[in-house]
Amino acid sequence: MHVHETLPGMAVKTDSSEWRDDAARANDLRIQIALDAAGLGSFIWYPKDDHGVPDARLLALFGLPPGSSMSLARALSTLIHPDDRVPYRDAIDRALDPAGSGLLKEDIRIVRPDGVQRWIAISGRTSFEGAPPQAVRMDGVVMDITERKQAEAVLRAGARTQRFLVALGDALRPLDDAGAIMRTAMAMLAEHLDVNRGYYSEVEHNGVYCRVRDSFNRGVESLDGRYRLDDYSPSKMDMLRAARDLVVTDAERDPEISRAERDRYRALSIRSLINVPLVKNQRFIAVLGVSDERARDWSKEEIEVVRETAERTWSAVERARAEAALRQSEERFQQVARNLDAAFYVVDAAQDRVHYLNDAHRRLWSIEPARRRAAWFQRVHEDDATRVRALHQAFMRGDAPAFDAEYRIVLNDGSIRWIHDRATFGDRNGDGRARTITGMAQDVTQQRADAILLRQSEEKYRHLFDSIDQGFTLIEMIFEGDRAVDYRFVEINPAFERQTGLVDALGRTVRECAPEHEQTWFDTYGEVARTGKPLRFQRRADALGRDFDVYAFRVGPPDEPKVAVLFADITDRRVMEDALRQADRRKDEFLATLAHELRNPLAPLRTGLELLRRWNVRDDTGATLHMMERQVRHLVRMVDDLLDISRISRGKVELERRRIDLVHEVRVAAEAMRATYESQHRTLSIDLAPSPLMAYADATRVAQVLGNLLSNALKFTGEGGHVGVCLAREGDEAVLRVCDDGIGIAEDHLEQIFATFMQVDTSLERGQSGLGLGLAVAKELVTMHGGHIQARSTGLGEGSEFIVRLPLVETDDTFGCASADAAGAPLGVERSEAAYAWKRVLVVDDNRASADTLALLLRLSGFEVAVAYEGRQAVECAKDWCPDAVVMDIGMPDLNGFDACRAMRVDAQGRPFVAIALTGWGGADAKAASRDAGFDLHMVKPAEPSAVTDLLEKRLSALARQQA
Repeated sequence: MHVHETLPGMAVKTDSSEWRDDAARANDLRIQIALDAAGLGSFIWYPKDDHGVPDARLLALFGLPPGSSMSLARALSTLIHPDDRVPYRDAIDRALDPAGSGLLKEDIRIVRPDGVQRWIAISGRTSFEGAPPQAVRMDGVVMDITERKQAEAVLRAGARTQRFLVALGDALRPLDDAGAIMRTAMAMLAEHLDVNRGYYSEVEHNGVYCRVRDSFNRGVESLDGRYRLDDYSPSKMDMLRAARDLVVTDAERDPEISRAERDRYRALSIRSLINVPLVKNQRFIAVLGVSDERARDWSKEEIEVVRETAERTWSAVERARAEAALRQSEERFQQVARNLDAAFYVVDAAQDRVHYLNDAHRRLWSIEPARRRAAWFQRVHEDDATRVRALHQAFMRGDAPAFDAEYRIVLNDGSIRWIHDRATFGDRNGDGRARTITGMAQDVTQQRADAILLRQSEEKYRHLFDSIDQGFTLIEMIFEGDRAVDYRFVEINPAFERQTGLVDALGRTVRECAPEHEQTWFDTYGEVARTGKPLRFQRRADALGRDFDVYAFRVGPPDEPKVAVLFADITDRRVMEDALRQADRRKDEFLATLAHELRNPLAPLRTGLELLRRWNVRDDTGATLHMMERQVRHLVRMVDDLLDISRISRGKVELERRRIDLVHEVRVAAEAMRATYESQHRTLSIDLAPSPLMAYADATRVAQVLGNLLSNALKFTGEGGHVGVCLAREGDEAVLRVCDDGIGIAEDHLEQIFATFMQVDTSLERGQSGLGLGLAVAKELVTMHGGHIQARSTGLGEGSEFIVRLPLVETDDTFGCASADAAGAPLGVERSEAAYAWKRVLVVDDNRASADTLALLLRLSGFEVAVAYEGRQAVECAKDWCPDAVVMDIGMPDLNGFDACRAMRVDAQGRPFVAIALTGWGGADAKAASRDAGFDLHMVKPAEPSAVTDLLEKRLSALARQQA
């Protein structure tokens, strides 16, 4: 068997089944002939070895010599445009995927070796073999689509110009005053091109002067006036007289502009311009131009739109003037004037000879006037010729009052134009027979194309209108005076009924559909209709039983009060949002309750530890007590952080700011942690700037920030490690640094470390535990003070540094350090004999352990103590025993602490006593309620036992001095 090559990638066998090969060759030949006829190149590509077999047409398209080999790698590296390589590679990969369709269809650009860039469309199909299937071959064709792409680009570029020209035509068409036409055209052209000036200058009949009337001027002096043409450059005037456009991009830099002319341009605020001459019947009659005080590189499209505007403006101006002049002239000239922007003709009906043709007719038909009208029909498209001739003959016989037809004509260059031709009988002879036929033929090619585009656009709009899930309606407002009282549904989409529940609403008013509809809806839509300002809002319609998300905007002119409304039913979403808000509120209430319930058992524990510390003096007992105190403090800190996070998330944290010395506050807070550090074999060093460093801050919260930072450093610094606290002044800020030589922080955790519940070390082996709230609370509190906190570390095992910056205020020499808050460190107060004259204290708490331990501590401190476990019992006890001070819980079952305190104040009849609220509720609302109920102080459980005793001593001592 012999094999010989034919077309690339094909082979023919000669054996006993030669007729089959002949059939194959014939089929291949037919395929090649079809490809040649369609101008397509073909290829076969083998993916396994990246070997391609192109045909000669494909090589020619790529600019490659015959016989060249091609591969995908080469094409991607040299022939395919760089911007299209990745998309084409992706398209190839999809075509080679056995799970896909196996089809390749892509439009790409190629850059031929000679530098020429072309657009091509590639289509291919992949053949798969084996199991699993493997791509073994791709057959495809390539088409040059450069001209199509260029045409599309031209269409896109011209779309804006076409819209302007359509708007210009619509604006000029109803005007019959030349001045109004020029003002309107110049304003629209200047707005379209974004220039300072638009003008229409008419040459006077003597050809010496030109006059500008009704020019458009924005931000520059008006150009209206009379100008001598000889004052301008002869060469430029010759250009205009020869119907050549005058384009200046920069008058300041144009070497062809003389100094005198440049000065004239400068005086008129002209730096760039386009002047389009209007030469009619070989006579220079006018110039339409635009100018700008900026340099401009005018594009071809901009120059073309000025040309087209010039023609249309001139046509409109001439039409208006001719109509005014020819109203008193004969009928033929009236017809010419009214149809000046279209092909106009007059025919002698008796001889069927052309009597008059205008220039527009010659331009439209691109032929010289024919003697007989029958010659015109030689231009009619063969598919329309029979119909047009039949209509014309019927008209001539008198069977039809007018000849009115749309048909196609074929010009010399083969292009096809659509014509709307209408003719009627003109004047008649004395015997009544028609003497003339007058007609007008308009080029409606663009109108038909626009109609198609409009129909397509309408179809797209209708498809969108019908398919969107949101409701849409066009409503017409109904006013009584200035107040909107109703509106009518002019148009609705299919989703309207589903979104509103209104049935058969089209054409009806909303009052008819829902009589109880709220007036606020009418007021809102009426305002949109009056002002034209769009509005987006969410509102409930009680009459419809639904909540809506609405966007409303006016449609049409103000005198047509129509409003388009796009809306969606969000009732279910509102219900879900309300449920989420309630869940969030319940969560906050749970956290607050949790903190309160945790504080109640902590209070007797802390008080009990204080009692054990006082009772036991053995060293080993002291170590155990210190350990228990540390653990209680740790638990207290976690509860406080948990509650603070809840308050911060709800915006309920309020700072009690005053002028404080940061040096003093940092020293007190740091020294309070020193014993804890020593007990855990860590070293704490304190380096503070000279006092004072004054800040307007909440001292308790500043101490809390430093305490959280020191607790964090203690957790992540190993035994024998060192932690340093440094406070210094840098400019107008105080800079607090907490440095440790502990485990350090990974770089990718430096920003996350301040997040709520963030745990850098989550292993089971970590030495200390926590909720991951301390640093988050510290950051929020620092931010609320107008400061900034930052974490630094060079990596794991390298230690860490936390930097807090707080703004400073001016130092006041008369300032003295204030005493700490009631819930803070113990207050230093001198004890006096007078204080013990006021020593009766009533302890009230439904938590018996808390009440009993506090009572025992107060007795050890020298107070006389009575205990009540219920609110009503406490009121009766106070009435009989007349205590000097009351320490009372708030949340009690029978009578809460607020009501109990009020009752005690009433029963005391003005007798003074100190009332202290000691409760697990620590929010701002609880503190305000305490003040309103008559409490002097509000302390949060578990308070420092010594703070309670010292506060009582201080307040009772002050009370004793007042009474003395």
